[in-house]
Amino acid sequence: MSMQARDNGGVRPPDRGKLIRFKPVAREEQPSAQGQAVEKRSFYRRVDVADTYDAQRFGGDSGARVNARELALACDLLPAGGVVADVGCGTGRLTKALRGRGDRVIPCDASLAMLRVAGRGGAGPAVQADAFALPLSDGACDGIATVRFLFHFADPAPLLRELRRVTSAGGTLVCDTYSWSPRSLLAVGRQRWGARVATVGRDEFRSLARAAGWDLRVARPCFLISPYVYRRLPLPVVGVLERLERRVPRFLLCRTFWALEAV
Repeated sequence: MSMQARDNGGVRPPDRGKLIRFKPVAREEQPSAQGQAVEKRSFYRRVDVADTYDAQRFGGDSGARVNARELALACDLLPAGGVVADVGCGTGRLTKALRGRGDRVIPCDASLAMLRVAGRGGAGPAVQADAFALPLSDGACDGIATVRFLFHFADPAPLLRELRRVTSAGGTLVCDTYSWSPRSLLAVGRQRWGARVATVGRDEFRSLARAAGWDLRVARPCFLISPYVYRRLPLPVVGVLERLERRVPRFLLCRTFWALEAV
């Protein structure tokens, strides 16, 4: 899909009659991020972080397996077709997967460094945007995908409300959260991985989502331990962990992929 940005903020996919208008957002309207959120944004805007992001997280056979699992989960939970915003798109790995199946994707990220990597990787046109104040009109999207993003923020409620605003009724949000992680207590490898991971219990997240205008469709717990650890292990060991995931109680799994419906 090619997109032509206009001075007035409009974007028109040529193969779709529906006009998606960018909503001008005055600087004073954008929420002020503090503490951990500021550190996270600064971290992911670094050129060295963007350039090494995929290799550090998805390098090698085990990393490729983690990447494939995450993309498969997101694509399976998000209905195909329509206009989809990939919010916090990073290096564009999910954007490419969604476009590959025919979705009309608007990749959005606050980090210009990440968007440049995405562009070099073939993700296509993208938008530099603040996820807390997306420059999209109300109900502009049929679906939203945001993977490895919500757990960067201690309170996901403002993000859930903003994502609901730009999603049409009946549309789907696919996202993921951590219910527990050692990195929620201590930012191990801070220079390479950034600040601490934020966790939220599954029941609490359901309540937050409901309050923001979302109904739960599907919850898929996954990963016994952090995917960062899976990426470092030999592939046969990763296979053993995946088989264990299917046998242990779901509450022991540390991460959940969600499909939420806009109501």
